[in-house]
Amino acid sequence: MIIGVCKIILSIPESFSLKDKRRIKRSIVEKVRNKFNVSISEIEAQDSLKELVLGISYISTDSNQIYRVFSDVIKLVEKEKDGFIVDYEINIL
Repeated sequence: MIIGVCKIILSIPESFSLKDKRRIKRSIVEKVRNKFNVSISEIEAQDSLKELVLGISYISTDSNQIYRVFSDVIKLVEKEKDGFIVDYEINIL
């Protein structure tokens, strides 16, 4: 069993309240969960209006599969019009 963990940091310049941020986060999380079989949640910067940090985990028997899934997740998140990716990191445990 191989565990993959991905951290994505997004900038959301159009967020002017925590309500805006929650709406954007909910949209991204639902899309990622529905398309991929991953666990995803906001993990840092909960009080920041302009930054969203998502943690994603995925379990597989093949590390290449984990990289493919995370790559596809990152591509999906990049297409979001409400924010853009500042940084991301992938770790295999």
